[in-house]
Amino acid sequence: MSYLSNFERSFSQHTLSLVKNYDGPFDATLMVNCLLGLLVVPKETVLQAIPEEPLSALARWGISPSCIKSPGRATKTNPNPATLRGLVANLRHSVAHFRIKPVPATEEVHSFEYTNDVGLHAVIPVLEMREFVMRLSEHLTNQ
Repeated sequence: MSYLSNFERSFSQHTLSLVKNYDGPFDATLMVNCLLGLLVVPKETVLQAIPEEPLSALARWGISPSCIKSPGRATKTNPNPATLRGLVANLRHSVAHFRIKPVPATEEVHSFEYTNDVGLHAVIPVLEMREFVMRLSEHLTNQ
């Protein structure tokens, strides 16, 4: 295994450990930070490791399909936005360009709204994002 592969696997394992062991008041912030790290840092290999499952199967990854208001439109770099891989690509763009908003904007955050320039619109509860981050970390660790 190359150093890059070891780094990515270790990064995913450490992220999973952080999420599982964190018990503090900044859970929403931790989820955004972990998502940013999982999706942006190892971009080239992460997207290839994500299955092209339809969004109807999203619940197996911890997110209710109803959270995805619009998966966005197809592009040259993301030809299948209505798949798990397409959603991950669009979430990556949303998080990397800080196109996320807390819901509600004031008071205790229970969800985040994700958008991007190709039409992604998702409102995902923090608890569901936590589950998604854990499952994504586990999946990437086992690749």
